[in-house]
Amino acid sequence: MPTFVSDRTDLYTLGAEYPQSVLDAGGLALLLPHHDPADAERVLEGFDGLVLVGGDDIHPGRYGRPDEGVSKGTSESADESDLAFAAAAMRLAIPLFAICRGYQALNVAMGGTLHQDFTSDDGIHRPISDTPDEVMGARHHIRVAPGSQLSKAYGGATHRKVNSIHHQAIDDVAPGFHPVAWAQDGTIEAIEPDDERARVIAVQWHPEKLRHEGDDVLFRHFIETLVLG
Repeated sequence: MPTFVSDRTDLYTLGAEYPQSVLDAGGLALLLPHHDPADAERVLEGFDGLVLVGGDDIHPGRYGRPDEGVSKGTSESADESDLAFAAAAMRLAIPLFAICRGYQALNVAMGGTLHQDFTSDDGIHRPISDTPDEVMGARHHIRVAPGSQLSKAYGGATHRKVNSIHHQAIDDVAPGFHPVAWAQDGTIEAIEPDDERARVIAVQWHPEKLRHEGDDVLFRHFIETLVLG
């Protein structure tokens, strides 16, 4: 971004909703920059849990697909770091809350693939608008699998309304994982490990932007049950 010292300055930025949601849930949020993949386990050994946040798209080469030219804002360092952190969190059995890009990174890191653009003009997932109010206001319904970690976080609920701030989605679910939430058009909206002992919530939507609409319970469940429980 442009700053007073340069027309182009590389910055690490993060929406304040993420750390605020963690703080409101009783956690202490510390922000991580991109790291060398080889250091991922060493970095995570100092943390009680990991929140993998949203962001731009993962390069299709990371999941073995030809580039269709529709991915936005791909970054080699972001891909290397996020995929390494996701895999390291699973190896170390660190509680993990993966959101949007983080959810996709988890799936890719564990061997899954993505749809590079699954939106349609006449579906419930429409191309992302250039108008911020339309982007922030878009909603769709999802069905949640009974008994899943996600359903438990929602107090046993099996239906929710979530936001629609994404143009990519999971195609092939990673080995060792299974879907636990679906949109009305069949889009996979959440996955969990087959191992029920794993402490993971992974969702396609942005709960940090819905915390005043009830999705604060996901952060509380993550902190109180998965991290501290």
